Amino acid sequence: MQEQHADTQSSGGAPSPSKPLCVKCRLHEGTLDSRSQLVCRDCFSKFISAKCVKQVGIIGKDIRNPGSGSGAASQKKKYVLGLSLGVSSSVLVHLLNENVEYQLAKGRAAPFDLTVVHVDSSSLFPNNGSSSSAEETLDRYRKRYPRFEFRRVPVSDVLNLSTVDWSTLLPPSDEKTRPENEQQLSELVDRLPSSTSRTDILRLFTRHLLISATRQNECHALLLGHTTTALAELTLAETAKGRGFSLPWQVNDGPVAVVDYQPAADEPTTSQIQIYHPLRDLLRKELVTYATELTTPPLVSDLAISISSHPSSGPSQQVVSHKDLSIEEVMFLYFAEVEENYPSVVANVARTTGKLVRILGGPGAAGNEEAEDEDETTANGTSDKKRERCGLCSMPLDEQGDERWRGELGDEDVHQKEGGKGRICYGCERSLRG
Repeated sequence: MQEQHADTQSSGGAPSPSKPLCVKCRLHEGTLDSRSQLVCRDCFSKFISAKCVKQVGIIGKDIRNPGSGSGAASQKKKYVLGLSLGVSSSVLVHLLNENVEYQLAKGRAAPFDLTVVHVDSSSLFPNNGSSSSAEETLDRYRKRYPRFEFRRVPVSDVLNLSTVDWSTLLPPSDEKTRPENEQQLSELVDRLPSSTSRTDILRLFTRHLLISATRQNECHALLLGHTTTALAELTLAETAKGRGFSLPWQVNDGPVAVVDYQPAADEPTTSQIQIYHPLRDLLRKELVTYATELTTPPLVSDLAISISSHPSSGPSQQVVSHKDLSIEEVMFLYFAEVEENYPSVVANVARTTGKLVRILGGPGAAGNEEAEDEDETTANGTSDKKRERCGLCSMPLDEQGDERWRGELGDEDVHQKEGGKGRICYGCERSLRG
């Protein structure tokens, strides 16, 4: 602020003619790049906040809709936020805290209660740090945002979940219905055929645990910190892994089915959960700028945030060989360059994917029965709840598409284990079997 004052003082309060003006307010010097336009710090901050607040408002309207569940309009909204300890989810926590503080300063009640959940994967993936370091980092968040509750959930807690059909993860010759302890779970992960498989399974386990936390706390929605960039990465990565059919359920906001494989039940049961991405209209590089330059103290240094979502392949590290990179890491490196030079391309990928409709197949396809409840239907009037789903990722099965992925290579149909209650999609089959 002192430097800005010195610049304007010599010209009677106006910015120096040699300095470019902010294209939005036309009052202050434009020092930050916002999608190929120079803007001032205040306008950049307002832009970031407005994009998030707009999406949070949409979530509130969806929850007030009677179709979202009985009593949703009269209850105080409760959300779970998935925290990876990276830039995007950390900025989301910060922006939601600012929103709450603003409402309280206006004499209004807090608009929502927020529980922030970090899934600690250090027990199965030692390269991701240690449990003690994760807890120490969460303590920094608790100190900075005392209004929110922060929880650390070990990834091994996935063993207690019934939303995974564990029989599909084990070899057909294995008599166990699920790994019995963390060591056996670690051995299962170690047997996976590639780094892509391990990264994929970790993402799915994390998603299951966040959904479980949302249900256990009887929250109205799960909030994820995916940016436009992250959604574009997810689009190409999931398509490459053979889950292209499931993109409308993974990328779009709204209800997602959750399947329970209770051991005592003859058939799995299905319920719904609301999942939203409040940062879906923002680029990752914009959040990095916000976290490093426009927060006081800077989020990156105060919370010990890694700017790279994939530290093993961050910009500062020279990649000698790509054979050990997962598909997710390859997409991260690719879009880091595209985002810098062609941000509109990143936005187009995410927006195009967002237009995909949750259609459950043609005549005779599983799930094309007549829907019982209006709030359980998709755009074509079919029942999302009745659709047969993958026992690992919980996404709808695309039987014809899965067969096309296999082609005529003579692959054995191993996606249904004898005695298992469910099946797995082609993408999960490749992650598990290679």
